[in-house]
Amino acid sequence: MSAKIKSIYNQMGYNLPLLIAFFLPFGINYSIFILLWSFCFFAFDNVKLGMRKVFQNKWSYVLLGFFLLHAVGYFFSTDKTGALNAIEIKLSFLAFPILIFASDYNEIQVKKIVISFVSGCVLACLIYLFRAFYLYFFEDFNAFFYTEFSYFLHPSYFAMYLVFSLLMIMLFYPKWLSHLAYLNVKIGFMSIVFLTSIFLCSSKMGLITAVLLLPLTFGIILYRQGYKKLIVGLAIALIASILISYKLFPTPFERIKMAVKVTSSSEEIDKTDAESTAVRILIWKESMKLIEEHVIFGTTPGDANNQLVESYEREGLAGALRKRLNAHNQFLQTFIGTGVSGFILLLLMTIGSLIYGVLKKNYILSLFSLLMIFNFLVESMLQAQAGFIFFVFFFCFLTHYNFHKLDKTS
Repeated sequence: MSAKIKSIYNQMGYNLPLLIAFFLPFGINYSIFILLWSFCFFAFDNVKLGMRKVFQNKWSYVLLGFFLLHAVGYFFSTDKTGALNAIEIKLSFLAFPILIFASDYNEIQVKKIVISFVSGCVLACLIYLFRAFYLYFFEDFNAFFYTEFSYFLHPSYFAMYLVFSLLMIMLFYPKWLSHLAYLNVKIGFMSIVFLTSIFLCSSKMGLITAVLLLPLTFGIILYRQGYKKLIVGLAIALIASILISYKLFPTPFERIKMAVKVTSSSEEIDKTDAESTAVRILIWKESMKLIEEHVIFGTTPGDANNQLVESYEREGLAGALRKRLNAHNQFLQTFIGTGVSGFILLLLMTIGSLIYGVLKKNYILSLFSLLMIFNFLVESMLQAQAGFIFFVFFFCFLTHYNFHKLDKTS
């Protein structure tokens, strides 16, 4: 019986990460999937061989070291509840390296996990769009903008998911799914749905990363195929479409315009200002002060937010204090909590993986790293489930499997 169960797990075990990937865009609690996956691994897998694979992967030491810093921080933290919460939200840095680096999925299984994530994003977008139309026509409520549109997740996180999905579609779907009928039509439909949803999410960083990374990736693909004139035409079309969109749908652009105005203004920012960019600038200044005071060891992860809130109160930052905001920059948040060691580990997981991806010709890893770097600059994404699950899950898969080598269609 035990041998039969092990055989079933070896054949079907990839469905557990597949389910996590599919439900990521819906923001559910993934604990049950991770616990079940962990149980199955230790009960039915070759744990000794698996752990050997884990520690043969150099990225394991970076991820596990990052978790260990948060675990050790508990003993030095004043706020034990906050310290336990910091450990809890960093458990994925312990679980995913073990579960994914110990795995040996075949090409088809890895592809299915990726496709499952993209399919989940498609379904979420369609639900959002139908919901927005229903509310607009039947309840006289406009749900086509920002948090009203992105129902399951904060729009910044959802837009990030969609940009990553588009990168996966552009780079891999033509090879992986070449056997499907009307593939170009399906890719075109998904691309339109994703681009529309990114626009409606109105996340400033979502729009910026979409405009920077997607045309760059598409341009490189066309350049390698010899379509140099087409690149010029598409660049002109892109600029024209942005201008037309600005005229027809100005609201998302106004958010970017406001951000530029705030960052470029020489006037002192009102400390009671609730505008997101203005608040971030004020928060970042206070974060830098805390880093200077605790540069070596940090404040401990459990006390980081409390220290920030105290500085808001001391400096009269009413807007930030009212919402008890974190640093809204993952690099600053990590530096405040874990000091220089945690900051270096985070740099290795972002800038380090960007360089590693280029050297290993694992370009999707480099693009993923760029996407995360941009988003980490304006959000403390590893403080929220939608951020840390997405980051660690795909970081482990992208460093363990080079998707560019999964080009068989069998």
